[in-house]
Amino acid sequence: MSSREKIAYLKGLIDGLKISDPDMSKVLSAVVESLDALAEDLENQALVVDEQREVLEEISSYLDQLDEDISSLEDRVEPCCGHHGHHDGDDDEDEDDEEYVSVCCPHCGKDFFYDPDAYDEDEDLLCPHCGEPFDRSE
Repeated sequence: MSSREKIAYLKGLIDGLKISDPDMSKVLSAVVESLDALAEDLENQALVVDEQREVLEEISSYLDQLDEDISSLEDRVEPCCGHHGHHDGDDDEDEDDEEYVSVCCPHCGKDFFYDPDAYDEDEDLLCPHCGEPFDRSE
């Protein structure tokens, strides 16, 4: 039996008693009305919880799909770029072998990086921004 059914049953019992004392009748009516209001509040809260559960399930499904899509993209990117989403100790050593130096172009004033090992000692640098050559010792 639901809360509403129990309250209706209680209301029927009180009505059937034909209570002659008006004060007692008011008290019992107030109790039944309070119980009825509580039952309505609980039903409303249950509806809100059900709606929230549906939204949560929808979001969870959406996140699962996003996770699958991201995994699929990672699988496509890893083979062609060689990234595995983390760095092993060996990868860090390889990165340390290449030392890049920052330099400012004297012609356009923009900074850029270059690998000194890729140039001969007397070879000029070519600015990637303005295209002008310059001596790297400047």
